[in-house]
Amino acid sequence: MKYVVAMLFCCAVAQAQEQLDEVIVSDSRIPKSRKNSGKAVVKITAKEIEKNKGISLAQLLNQYAGIYVSGSQLHPGQNLSYFIRGGNNRQVLVRIDGVVVSDPSQIESEFDLRLLALDNIESIEVVKGASSSLYGSGAATAVIDIVTKNTATEKTSLSIAREWGTQNTHDQKLGSLSDMQKQYIQLQRSVAKIGLSASINRFSSDGMSSVVGTETDAVTKENIQFNAKSQYEGPWAWMAFFQRDVIDSDYDDAFAYTDASFNLVSKNNRYGFGPSFTKGKSSVQAHLSWSDTERNFSSNFPINYTSNVFTSELTWRYRASERLTLLTGGLVQDIRSKNSSVADSFQHDNVAFFVSVNWQHPKGFALQLSGRNSVHSTFGAHQTFTINPYYIFSVSEISYWKLFSSYATSFIAPSQYKMFDPSYGNLNLVPEENKTHESGIEYVTKNSRITVVGFQRTENNFVDFIFYPDFTGTYYNNDTSYKVQGVEVEGNFSIQKLNVQANYTFVEKVKQEPLRLPKHAANLGLAYNTSKAQWGVHFRYIGTRSDQNFATYMNEKLTAFGLVDARVSFPDFIGNATATLAVTNVFDAQYTEFIGYSALGRNISIGLQYAF
Repeated sequence: MKYVVAMLFCCAVAQAQEQLDEVIVSDSRIPKSRKNSGKAVVKITAKEIEKNKGISLAQLLNQYAGIYVSGSQLHPGQNLSYFIRGGNNRQVLVRIDGVVVSDPSQIESEFDLRLLALDNIESIEVVKGASSSLYGSGAATAVIDIVTKNTATEKTSLSIAREWGTQNTHDQKLGSLSDMQKQYIQLQRSVAKIGLSASINRFSSDGMSSVVGTETDAVTKENIQFNAKSQYEGPWAWMAFFQRDVIDSDYDDAFAYTDASFNLVSKNNRYGFGPSFTKGKSSVQAHLSWSDTERNFSSNFPINYTSNVFTSELTWRYRASERLTLLTGGLVQDIRSKNSSVADSFQHDNVAFFVSVNWQHPKGFALQLSGRNSVHSTFGAHQTFTINPYYIFSVSEISYWKLFSSYATSFIAPSQYKMFDPSYGNLNLVPEENKTHESGIEYVTKNSRITVVGFQRTENNFVDFIFYPDFTGTYYNNDTSYKVQGVEVEGNFSIQKLNVQANYTFVEKVKQEPLRLPKHAANLGLAYNTSKAQWGVHFRYIGTRSDQNFATYMNEKLTAFGLVDARVSFPDFIGNATATLAVTNVFDAQYTEFIGYSALGRNISIGLQYAF
């Protein structure tokens, strides 16, 4: 481990000149350059996504500091856990095209990232730390802000992509390239000053078992997306979308670790409309959205879940001067869920109002303040705030030092299941409360950037579960105060055609024994670009951690592991065609991500994409 850390510190000097001026939105909900942002924001551009075709969204997120999505190296239908800065699923908020998405039928109300296809995504921003004052419940350890593809010109454009790959576990003879297949088609056209975009993505696999077993568990995923966006000049603008994501996955008995003929079908439909008006120093943006989800489990205990969320949000941004920008907004949500084991549906409303101030002095000092009042129809009002001062010291036109710090509160509303379930629910639950302090330093030159951040989070009113002697139980607020602390180092260095990206994360749950969460994690990526090919190698290190063995109900220590992936892309393979070849887990490392579950070994994938 010492050698890994030393290597990363030597290489961790951050991003190239082309990324220094990229626009950041999610940390303050006000578009600004990265230089003028008061937090360390992960920005994954369209170019980065294009370079990583062939992997999943979860696998891509795992390449960045502070982010660990467990389950990404398992069967493609496996549930995912979002251990961002040592948190869990309910502490991560997801937005898609400006709309907060969730599934209130889930025990933790989280959105299922398995549903999304990376091919449909234009860019991703991840704001780590507490952001409830801007985004509400759940934004305690991170906000994952996703923008889907929606660009069009007057000339019709058509993109077609196909991928074939193996799906081997460790020490398995190289399988068939048909074990994993992807098909993607996107059509874009501008008509009457309206940009139209439609895409269909399909993924299928039948090469590995969910648990360590002998039968394979098939998975299919389908993603359909329609976007429309105004392109005419004037103060008014609008966008609209329909997105449908479906996963149909076989799975096995997770408690006995045996093959089983179980199946999950999960469907999510999202509809949205967002008009905006901009004139002078003011801008008003509205979002209206509807989301419905259905999950059907076929197993020894079959059950069906449904949920729907209606959200309306209005924000107003006013640029009072070159130094001062004001932002305010309101939100109304109607949230409902139901499962087939109960007669009645669960329902509650959210109403919120927030205000934010961004002030920046010409000599470098800046301050972002925000506060939010959220009213839940069951447990009442809850307030959160953020104080984020930072200072920018310019060395030259393109080089600078930045010191930043923040203190923020966040909350996690109890899910509908934890409140209303007739067997285990508790209507007396109150929100979990998190307090997060982080401080960091960033240094940027023409071809490099290095960022070091330290954070500490205190968690109160943790919603826990207690078993009673008669084998019943209930959720309750644990009065123990928990602490999580950590350090993140990340960066990238560019010399001509070579780019080196690296990061290291240390995270610790103080006086706790978390499951599946490593204290140490690191990434190192090398990319070399020529006029005819793009070469890349990525190394990922995951430290020791614990997991529970359901056969013995004992915790076991899992050994650290490292994975090496290699990739080459030919942008001008034949005409407008692009060809890619990727080998993952090059050295066929043996490792365990979850006890009893199959993990990916050495695999190969081949992809072709043609643009008309």
